Amino acid sequence: MMSIKINYSTIIVLLTGLLISITVPSFQSLAIADNSRVYFEFLQQRLIIEGFDKGMIKDLYNRPEVYFDFKGVSRYFVHREAKLNYDQFTSKSSIKNAKKYMREYSTELSRAERVYGVDKKIITAIILVETRLGKVMGNRSILNTLSTLASLLDLNIREMVWNKNSKSCSLTREEFNKWSKKKSKWAYSELKAFFKYVNREGIDPACIYGSFAGALGIAQFMPSSILAFAKDGDGDGSIDFFNHADAIISIATYLSHYGWHPGIDRKDAYKVIYHYNHSNYYVDTILKTSELLN
Repeated sequence: MMSIKINYSTIIVLLTGLLISITVPSFQSLAIADNSRVYFEFLQQRLIIEGFDKGMIKDLYNRPEVYFDFKGVSRYFVHREAKLNYDQFTSKSSIKNAKKYMREYSTELSRAERVYGVDKKIITAIILVETRLGKVMGNRSILNTLSTLASLLDLNIREMVWNKNSKSCSLTREEFNKWSKKKSKWAYSELKAFFKYVNREGIDPACIYGSFAGALGIAQFMPSSILAFAKDGDGDGSIDFFNHADAIISIATYLSHYGWHPGIDRKDAYKVIYHYNHSNYYVDTILKTSELLN
């Protein structure tokens, strides 16, 4: 019989490696290493399959400023519309600033009212409530926000987010999964629209900041709304949503599309503004603010 020499040290090493590979999936190992770019692998593959330039996508998601935004996605579990202080926009100081804004951009507002039939006081009220007349437009990366939400299409990513937020989340696991499925589909569509917009305008996608929900610019449009309704308000050949003239005319285009017309009654005006933001608090504040601008 042939004698067999057993190297116990080698066996121990092999068994240890096997146990680690079984109990700690490679995805989790990479997560522990805090390599945020790994979280976007599935997302990148889908974007490339759907026709986005492979080199552009790979280079973009390899940049250090592009990362999985845990803090941003967590805000969805604590944000409550009813808790927002809308009264601040009808204060004397806010109305005073809004009237000053109307004087400063009277040409642009009057043109929007003339061309699209949308009351310039409504346009001003929207800009006041959305971004305090262009002064507060958000400080979160639109690319990171939409990419993070869109990546919830990947069940592994979804599991990771649930594990990190389950203790503070008011949703049940079933509700979270339902929310993630719906939100990731929406975010992916908005991400594609965002890429189309920045590519068309020659803008670096990693340099645009906005709200935690992915809205951007003075008018706080989502990317899909920019593609559908945004207009060049100052005739410079580009659509810059951080430009007041472009934002003003784009709001008018949007509201006109949904039915705003000269002489519209309050009931129909309410319905039109609701398309802009599906919040009764929001619509009430826009209408009240516009009345105070008379």
